[in-house]
Amino acid sequence: MADTRKPKTKPAPAGKRQPGKGSGTAAKSRQPDKGKLARGAAARRLEEKRRRQRTLLWSAVAVVSLLALVGLIVFMGRDEPQAENQPVAAEALAAGREQAGSEGVRTFPEAGRDHIDAGAQPGNWNSNPPTSGDHLANWLQPGIYGGEQDMRAMVHSLEHGYVLLLHRGIPKDELDQLETFVEERDGSKLILAPYSGLEQNGVALVAWRNLELLDRVNMDVVQAFVNDYMVPGATRSVAPEPNAG
Repeated sequence: MADTRKPKTKPAPAGKRQPGKGSGTAAKSRQPDKGKLARGAAARRLEEKRRRQRTLLWSAVAVVSLLALVGLIVFMGRDEPQAENQPVAAEALAAGREQAGSEGVRTFPEAGRDHIDAGAQPGNWNSNPPTSGDHLANWLQPGIYGGEQDMRAMVHSLEHGYVLLLHRGIPKDELDQLETFVEERDGSKLILAPYSGLEQNGVALVAWRNLELLDRVNMDVVQAFVNDYMVPGATRSVAPEPNAG
């Protein structure tokens, strides 16, 4: 008897598509969109350019800010030129001493120059204010002081060639003159401070072993004393350690 069953269709091998069944559509979908790729690349290049521009801008801002800061620091910290110490004529000095009530400079023997502890007091000072003698290991820095300072430290400053302008009970206009004089020589070995130990109101000009007392301020007298005894440039200083701070 004849076999009436339909023959089975063999499945196509895996991975192969039968012709005429969608192969053209799949092939088209795999093709890259060249226009889209080009636009993406252009966008990336633009973003990179903008990033570089931002980086350069902020770098420039930082550099300008730093230069401005440095300029401000230099401007604020600049040193004003110091006033030059002018010579004083003999006639002007004589007239100034008469006006100031000064008897001239007194010179004292050296009383000593040993260091003492902070809790000790010297017993060898031989003038008021002292012009030499034992003192603290630390000296007083130059400048204008509104309150009294440790005389033991100031004696050490004298040893280094400083000049002290010590005052008690003088009028404001006279004190202003002294302050201006010291300010104009900022950094010089000058100390201006009150000192209640003076025997009377007035000013004491003090250097190592030398002392001049004034009843009133006279700037010719002050200038002449500084010329003679303030290191460097002093013509009569006998300070034993003129090169120390």
